[in-house]
Amino acid sequence: MLSDKTERKPQLYYFNPGHEGAVLTLSPYYTAPANMVNLQHDLAYLVAWYADAEDYVLVQSELPFDFEEYLSKNLLPLPKGIISDKMNRSLTEVHLWGLSPQSINYFEKINSKYHLHFNLPQWKDELRLLSSRETAKECLRELCCEISSISTDIISSFYSSLDKIEDIVRNADYQFLAKAPYSSSGRGLLWLPVGGLTQTERQILQGILNKQEIVSIEKALNKQLDFAMEFILDNNEIRFEGYSLFETNSKGGYLGNYIGNQKNIINKILEFIPNQLLEEVKNSLLRILKNKFKGFYSGCIGVDMMIYKDEDNAYKLHPCIEINVRDNMGLLALRFSQKYLEPGSEGSFYMDFTSQEGEQVNRDNQMKKEYPALFTNGKIKSGYLSLCPVNDKTKYRAYVLVKN
Repeated sequence: MLSDKTERKPQLYYFNPGHEGAVLTLSPYYTAPANMVNLQHDLAYLVAWYADAEDYVLVQSELPFDFEEYLSKNLLPLPKGIISDKMNRSLTEVHLWGLSPQSINYFEKINSKYHLHFNLPQWKDELRLLSSRETAKECLRELCCEISSISTDIISSFYSSLDKIEDIVRNADYQFLAKAPYSSSGRGLLWLPVGGLTQTERQILQGILNKQEIVSIEKALNKQLDFAMEFILDNNEIRFEGYSLFETNSKGGYLGNYIGNQKNIINKILEFIPNQLLEEVKNSLLRILKNKFKGFYSGCIGVDMMIYKDEDNAYKLHPCIEINVRDNMGLLALRFSQKYLEPGSEGSFYMDFTSQEGEQVNRDNQMKKEYPALFTNGKIKSGYLSLCPVNDKTKYRAYVLVKN
C-alpha cells in the first residue's frame, strides 16, 4: 500500500478462500470444493473491511440496499460492492486474497468477456513451494539456529511413506500431529493416537499422500495461546504490520480473532514470554521472509505462532507453525480494529457455519436483538455487527461482537 494516498489507484478486492488447493494443483481451471464455493459466495464482501474506502469489492450478487444503507448510516465509508458486468473500465488494479494460477485465469476471463484492462500479477512457480509447510519448516529451522530459547523438538519432519509414519508413531510414547503440506486455518490436521494408527488414520494419511505426496509429522504440543505476526512485502521491502490474536477449536480449526488495541494483544503474549524474545523473532522473520519471498511475491504474509507448555511446565514459543502467503483473518481483524472500532472498545471477530437454510438469518436477527449495536464517530462502540449480508440461503456468517 502506497504511503501517498493521492498516488494510489482504486483497487478491486477479490475474496478467494481455500486458495491453497489451487496452488497445490497449479491448474488455471481448478474447481474449489463445495464448502469453499459457499464460503466465497456468502463472505465475498468480507475483504471490504481491510480495503480502503475508495476501493471496490467484487461480489457475485449486488449488495442488499438495507445492508449498504445500514453501513453508510453508522460507519466510516466502506468500499462499494460491485458485480463483474458493472465494472468501470477505469478500474485496472486487482487485489487478490490469494494468488494462484486459477485466480489469475479468472480475471483474464473477466478482462476478455467485459473488455476490461486489469493489470494482473504473474504466477511464479517458486510460489508453490513457498506456500507449503515445507517453507514454514525451513523458516523455523533458521529461527532455532538464531534464537537459542526456541526448542528444536518442535521442528516437523516430512514423510512420503505410510509405513514409515506407522513406525514412528508405534515407537513413540507421546502424541504426533499430522498435517497436509497445503492446508491452512486448521484444515488438513490429524491428531495421531499414541502407540499406533487405526484404520481410519491410515486411510486419511494415505489420502493425503496420494494427493500431496508427503505429510508433515510433528510433536503435539500443550497449547496455551494462538497468535500471529502480520507482515507486508511490497516492492521487495518488508514491514511488520502488527499482531493478531486468534482462537481455534479442539481440532485446530479457526474460530475467530480478537479485535482491539495492539497493546492488549502484546500484553497477553507477554504474560507467557519475555518481550526480548518476541522482538528477536520479529526481527529475524523480517530478514528471513524478505530473503525467501522477495522477487516472487508481493502482499501479506501471516506467520502463525503458539505459546505452549513443555514437559517441565515452562512456557515456550513456537514461532512458525505455518506461513499464510495471502491475506488472512488476522490482517482483517487488525485493520478493522484500526479503522472501525471505537478506541477503548474490544471484542471478537467470528465466523460460523450451518448447513440449514434460514438458520443464519434467525441467528442474525436474534443477535441484533440481544446485542444492539452502538456507534460513535463512524465506529462501533459495542454490540453486534454482521460484516456481510445475511439471507435465507446464507451458510457462512462473519460478524463482530464488541464490548465497551
